[in-house]
Amino acid sequence: MGSETENGRRFFTTSEVARYCAVTNDGVLKWIKSGKLRAFSTPGGHYRVAMDDFRAFLQKFDIPIDEAFFKGAQKSRTVLVVDDEADIREIVRRVLGELEPGLRIEEAVDGYDAGIKIGSLRPDLIVMDVRMPRVDGLSLCRSIRQNPETKTIKILAITAFPEQDVIRRMYDAGADLCLIKPLQLEHFRLEVLRLLNEAGRNESISA
Repeated sequence: MGSETENGRRFFTTSEVARYCAVTNDGVLKWIKSGKLRAFSTPGGHYRVAMDDFRAFLQKFDIPIDEAFFKGAQKSRTVLVVDDEADIREIVRRVLGELEPGLRIEEAVDGYDAGIKIGSLRPDLIVMDVRMPRVDGLSLCRSIRQNPETKTIKILAITAFPEQDVIRRMYDAGADLCLIKPLQLEHFRLEVLRLLNEAGRNESISA
């Protein structure tokens, strides 16, 4: 949750602020432009809100402060991208990098490679293709859910095969969400943020 800088300060995206306050993204932009909410713009034109500034905003306008939300924001987050196609991995990496610059992004070329890396990385979210050589997404998903050490990891499956049977089997195996290629990038960004935020809340509850 939130982006990270070298000095350890944390920043929230406007989408994260909007979800917290139960308003639209446009509503957050109005707060920023009117001076109610302090923010800065990245070179790519995206607003970021510092943790301290967001907390001050909540206090000023008597909005309840969820300490679990802010505690989760202090932890670096990791996403593992699993796909046998290098161009897909690059697209996903680029989108995630724009979404949250401090996000740690790792890659695996198939389910077997991912299985080796998951134990050491303990990612918050895995974005995986369904059909891959050696170990496919379905088998990997089942393995993750059957392991007590990894069963709470969020899983976003992507597939170029929109058949309902394929999608149903991925959900049955434990995927949190299944999206169809080619990805609708804005929708993909929002869903990644949602799953990462859910992962942070789950960790706070289990702590």
